[in-house]
Amino acid sequence: MPLPPQAQDWMNRAEIDYIGPFVKAWAAFNGWYRHASGEEQERVMLNWVKDQPNAVRRGVLPLLRDDNETADALALQQAVSDLQRNLDAIHLEVMRKGVRERVSLRTVCISPRHFNNERREHRRHEFVARRVAGGEIEIVITSQQTGVIRFTHIQPQYDPAALYSLPAFLQLSNDQRTVLRELYDSCNPRPMRDLLRDGAPPMQIAAVEFQCTPEDLLAGLIETIYAMRNALLHGEVEPDSSVLKCYEPAYRIVMIFLGVVG
Repeated sequence: MPLPPQAQDWMNRAEIDYIGPFVKAWAAFNGWYRHASGEEQERVMLNWVKDQPNAVRRGVLPLLRDDNETADALALQQAVSDLQRNLDAIHLEVMRKGVRERVSLRTVCISPRHFNNERREHRRHEFVARRVAGGEIEIVITSQQTGVIRFTHIQPQYDPAALYSLPAFLQLSNDQRTVLRELYDSCNPRPMRDLLRDGAPPMQIAAVEFQCTPEDLLAGLIETIYAMRNALLHGEVEPDSSVLKCYEPAYRIVMIFLGVVG
């Protein structure tokens, strides 16, 4: 027998909303790494947590070893597994500088960087991708014999799809297109990684198998949960139960971070 409307309404209200606890837990974590790192820029602080010796790395990395069967390790690994399975069940997206990115450990940038200026010589041609005045990106192919520009394009930001669909790009030789792709791809300020298929020896984390190192998984967790935090602050999270469900394991993970520094 189905529940009467009033009972159904009360059951719906009984569901725990982890948004508030998650925001408070991240605020505490933010306060810790801001103080411990001694840095001023958020990006530099996050990189410090991921890459430099600190309490989170010392405390969390041992818990991510798949041979660690302590209660703390099992709790963290279950939360990581739950987070990725919940994110897999939906397609949570955020906008970053006009580019749509999926929030997932399957598509995570664990090493954000500045756009790399690149130059390459190939078969008497110079291939260049560089930042120019105003922050735009200029891509040029020049003949080293004659100085004639074979290809030129300026775009406001790194955008491979726009570049590779240009008629002028498609008119280049196969060899030139290959070299330009390699050059331009190496400039990527946000190279994405799939930590479940990253080529490292398999690492079983509860119900999910990862192919990455514990260090990369920790970095991926920090970047993924930081993106989830930003999605909340920027109003990109819909009040959908399947989306909100992702914040429960994220909350548990951040609380474990706080536990190892406390």
